[in-house]
Amino acid sequence: MASVSKLGLSFCLVFVTLEAFQAVYLGSVFQTVDSFLVGACVFGISVLACTLITAFFRAGELVASFRSWRILATLNILAAATWCTYFFAIQLIEPAIVFTIFSGMVPLCTVIAGWCGLPEAASRRQKPEMAGNALILLSLLLLGVVTVFGYSGFVRGNWLAGLAGAVLSATSGLCTAYVILFSARLSTKGVGPLAQFGLRFILYTLLALAAYALGLDDKGVRPEPVDLAAVVLVGLGVIAFPLYLVQKAIPLLHPSTIAAMTALGPVMVFSMQLLEGRVDYSAETLTGLIVYMAGALLAVYGTVSQPARPEPGCFRTTS
Repeated sequence: MASVSKLGLSFCLVFVTLEAFQAVYLGSVFQTVDSFLVGACVFGISVLACTLITAFFRAGELVASFRSWRILATLNILAAATWCTYFFAIQLIEPAIVFTIFSGMVPLCTVIAGWCGLPEAASRRQKPEMAGNALILLSLLLLGVVTVFGYSGFVRGNWLAGLAGAVLSATSGLCTAYVILFSARLSTKGVGPLAQFGLRFILYTLLALAAYALGLDDKGVRPEPVDLAAVVLVGLGVIAFPLYLVQKAIPLLHPSTIAAMTALGPVMVFSMQLLEGRVDYSAETLTGLIVYMAGALLAVYGTVSQPARPEPGCFRTTS
């Protein structure tokens, strides 16, 4: 495997590891303060820092991004939709199911985008990858049925709430898949990972600030500045930094490979929970998760064994 592919895969692997670590060990840290306030601070700092660094060292990339303002606007809408739909989904159904449906939809929607003719998603897929995606699809259908009919660990309401949670989870994954694809397109316009990471969260930061001002996730207690600073610092390390690593991987790997790697998130979470001795899913949920993990591992094997990398020179920058 070429060194550029190994580097991209390493970025993705660190991403899923940190993402799983945050979900398993640090989830309670973010439950003590307004999630929109944390999101606005984490991504607001990211937007400001990345944009200023780009302006100072690679001003040409900012010019290139403004020339491609339609792609940039699309990325902002997709990124905001990803986080908003994910946040509302975990208010309705079991977080483990939300995370799994979200993660599984990323490779599935990449395949669908390829069928629909989106050039960034086009790829010659190996049989193991296709079989893995089929198992992922089966697992998502199982988890959807489990949720709608009330066999999961948690649904806030009746079957309509379960259905809404499953649909919102799937929508979040769909938006993430297209974030990866349109980020690959923006890379061909000369906009590197640092600039993209800063510029694509502008809309979400503004929406998070508005949601905080409206008190949509008000916990009733205002955190002390020191406590808020600590939570934001953790958020920069386990939310913003892993997402930036995926952004770094986009110019190095084909989007289908990135999608398959990011789908490993639930596998990593489940593995950490096993090590911790904390696996308390219902039998029906556990069945869906096992099918999903088998599919995710098979899909990753199919993409990594013969990864579909972009042609040399396809992307102009890897900053």
